[in-house]
Amino acid sequence: MKSTLVLIPARNEADRIRPVIDGVRTQLPEVRILVVNDGSEDDTGAIASRHGAITINHPYNLGYGAALHTGYHY
Repeated sequence: MKSTLVLIPARNEADRIRPVIDGVRTQLPEVRILVVNDGSEDDTGAIASRHGAITINHPYNLGYGAALHTGYHY
């Protein structure tokens, strides 16, 4: 499963990103988690990074589709 990547697009999810990451880790402990922080105005990216997710930060909001595209490109 180490080649599996879970992609999580997120924007202003500082209150929710940790439980989502923890839930993925509980169900799929071997996968890598990528959070694409789509220009959040809160600490979404920092929290995701602190909890072990690979994090890509858009400098401003580009939208859900762009966040997915960034993740697919990664």
